[in-house]
Amino acid sequence: MTMKKIVTEVVASLKKLPSPEKKSKTFWDYLKDQLYSESQWDKNDLKVIEKEINSHLNKIEKKDLTEMWKSTDKGFEKFDEDKKVDAKEMKEDLTDEMLGQVMDRMDDNYSSKDSYFSQPETTFVSEKKVESDDLDEDTEPDKIDEEKIDLEDKDIFDDGEFDEDEESRL
Repeated sequence: MTMKKIVTEVVASLKKLPSPEKKSKTFWDYLKDQLYSESQWDKNDLKVIEKEINSHLNKIEKKDLTEMWKSTDKGFEKFDEDKKVDAKEMKEDLTDEMLGQVMDRMDDNYSSKDSYFSQPETTFVSEKKVESDDLDEDTEPDKIDEEKIDLEDKDIFDDGEFDEDEESRL
């Protein structure tokens, strides 16, 4: 299971929960109203979202949880620094990450490229190492076969006249 899939399932479940204010609205609508009213988030409302996220994280095996955690900023930093992290801390980091993604989806103008909780682009670079130490990029090749080069002075220095078609384009 991926973070994106968990976030999608959390959003779907929030759309099924009733609003604490109006029975005709969903919890999701209630949260969106809060977003657009620019009021403070109620900690209890955030706990509902976190509880939904945790219910999904609790179903994931530790190995998969660790891989998912390493793909987050916090997880990557902690893993890179060789910090010992238990499953509880991984779940807390993942919950924070996914909470941000759920919040992003509340915005009607949401797109994965335009996020309140922006994530860095993941880029993988493949480098090919050259084993030879005597390779110098500034040196020219030893021998150039002049017979293979079909280039005349007029090809380079031809200030000649233009034909009518070329002249009309100028």
